[in-house]
Amino acid sequence: MINPKTPRAERAGAGVYGPVIALAAGVLAVLTLVVTVMVNQFDDVALSMQIQTAERGYRNRLASFAAMVQPRLESGDALRHLTGAFDPAWAEQNLARYFLDRNNITRLIVVDGRDRPLFFAVDGRRVDPGMISTTYAGAMADLLRRVRTAEASIPSGRADTLPQPIQFTNILFVENQLYIMTSTLVRGRTDTGRAPVVVTMAPVDHSVLSMFGVGKLVNNFRVTTDLRTNDDTAILPLQDLSGKVVAGLSWDRRNPGSDLLVRLMWPMVAMLGLLGLLGASLARQTHRYARGLILSEARARHLAFHDTLTQLPNRALMFERLNQLRSLARRSGMDVAVLCLDLDRFKEVNDTLGHPAGDTLIRAAARRLANLLRDTDTVARLGGDEFVVLQPHSGAPGAAHLAERIINAFARPFDIDGQMVEIGCSIGITIINDPDISASEVLRQADLALYCSKEKGRNRATFFEPEMDAALRIRRQLETDLREALNEEMLHMVYQPQVDAHGRMRGVEALVRWNHPEKGLIPPNAFVLLAEESGLIAQLGAFIVGRVFAETRNWHGVPVAINVSALQLRQPAFMVTISRLVAEHAIDPRQYEFEITETVLLGDDAATRDNIATLKQEGFAIALDDFGTGYSSLSSLQRFAVDRIKIDRAFVRNLDDDDPDALRLIQAIIQLAQALDLDVIAEGVETEGQRARLLECGCDHFQGFLFSRPVSAEALGQMIEARRPLGPGHQPVALAASGGGQTRA
Repeated sequence: MINPKTPRAERAGAGVYGPVIALAAGVLAVLTLVVTVMVNQFDDVALSMQIQTAERGYRNRLASFAAMVQPRLESGDALRHLTGAFDPAWAEQNLARYFLDRNNITRLIVVDGRDRPLFFAVDGRRVDPGMISTTYAGAMADLLRRVRTAEASIPSGRADTLPQPIQFTNILFVENQLYIMTSTLVRGRTDTGRAPVVVTMAPVDHSVLSMFGVGKLVNNFRVTTDLRTNDDTAILPLQDLSGKVVAGLSWDRRNPGSDLLVRLMWPMVAMLGLLGLLGASLARQTHRYARGLILSEARARHLAFHDTLTQLPNRALMFERLNQLRSLARRSGMDVAVLCLDLDRFKEVNDTLGHPAGDTLIRAAARRLANLLRDTDTVARLGGDEFVVLQPHSGAPGAAHLAERIINAFARPFDIDGQMVEIGCSIGITIINDPDISASEVLRQADLALYCSKEKGRNRATFFEPEMDAALRIRRQLETDLREALNEEMLHMVYQPQVDAHGRMRGVEALVRWNHPEKGLIPPNAFVLLAEESGLIAQLGAFIVGRVFAETRNWHGVPVAINVSALQLRQPAFMVTISRLVAEHAIDPRQYEFEITETVLLGDDAATRDNIATLKQEGFAIALDDFGTGYSSLSSLQRFAVDRIKIDRAFVRNLDDDDPDALRLIQAIIQLAQALDLDVIAEGVETEGQRARLLECGCDHFQGFLFSRPVSAEALGQMIEARRPLGPGHQPVALAASGGGQTRA
């Protein structure tokens, strides 16, 4: 039986279900559209982040390979072998193999000042420079042109003082391999000519590519020449310095939005009734992925602007905040104090306890420093043991108060792995009174004030004064004059006799003098210190030893003492210079004695030990100068086989005051020398009373104005021929005095 109501009911049902289905379809369509747009946008954002990460990793690798090369080329050993007589064997061992083992640099080329290849190494082994391929040569030529252009703009002889090295980095795709090619100018101290250049090539292999990504954002990096992209692969074109695309950086593209949609598609189709729940789930998933991307970006930004050891702001962030403070100071007239800090005696801790202990000390110092500052202050680590503090709303009184608190805080010992370490802190301060001054100039002023703090004895704070610039210019001019004086041999030697109890000459001490054409006689302790700080001490030492050998080689039977700097003895090439001068002047080493100070024995580094041991083997005697004023050590006297000790003039001077402590100290020094079977001589003897008291103590060898002032080699030769006793009752004290004074060098 036909029910007439059925079609109507069906139609009514259809009428009811139709709007519901249409609504569901509409909601589904809108949801699909929204999801599609979100997925595409999400994938685009992810791709943008991947490209940024890849590019950041690529730039960081270029910078890191360049940064790894320069420190090795700045060592004294490298400068000597690269800017002097080039030693291929040294370059193979200390450059090619060194960089291969530590940095996977497989090819290394050294070119001279005329851009001619001197050395070529492949996989750490030296090969014929003629095997350099035209492809290498072409890429290298472009880098050399840029290096030479930058070098030409440097004032003569100033390459070693540049704040940044001259380096250029390029990429080269050859033999189906991408290389990072870096050219580095060797910053030697030469006045003329062009410096050599070291070119390194490191393959961009799996170990390098693995460092490009951040977390799981980007992985499976590879180098390709196929620059076509698709949904599964992303490409970052790599351009050389000329702008030419030589290769591409490819990786598996991550599409978190599409992946999410695939995972949720079938549940959405199967569970339309739970549309809201799935939407919430989708929102949560989207939020989680977005939050991960944001955290990755935050971590990358933190690494870019913070020091990895201390987590303090680095140089880049410090300059950014300093520029912000300068802008505020320009608008509001706010004073800003900038403090540049340097840890005293940090190198001793680093050398004694090792680099891990040094890193621990840096972190502890950073924490102690940060605890002293306000929330509005900024403390940054520039590198090494140098920190900078930016103190807004603070004039000179506030900066001085903060500096005093910092110095007092750093005076307390640091507990480094159970060992108490005492250091100190030197501070340079400048106040930004002129907001138009550049940030680099502000930092230079603070650094100059810091240098003055160190010159004054360290563990103190010094404010920048305009006169410091003038003093720095004077010092630099004096350094230039000293360099010229050494090159033109404008320095000269004088000699002060050493006598026994009867006034008979038993030896002489060689002293250097510099009579400046404009400034007159400059004290040796001034220009010797300048030579040490400016890197001229090796040249000065070679001049002194060579001049002494030339002037005294015929003084048979008269020992000659020559002072040597601690820095000279730390140089591995010291004995090479001495041996060359011995052969050149045909002298007998047994006629000469090298005077060293107690600070030389304190360092006890390998080069110092080897040089002193070689001097003894060659026949030279060793005298310990200024004994008692430093870190006197019985073990050092025995370990270094010292032949003679010299009583410092400070102790001898006190004998005129009838100082019992000075007398007992001199007696102790003489008894110690006798117990160790060492000769002893007192220097700075100027009165008959000093001589008499020294004789009572058992000292019978003297040096000082009482017997003779320093005289020229010609005058000293006449005294040797005369064989006359020196001193009161024998011969006038002043004999052809040259240069005056008893300051030695």
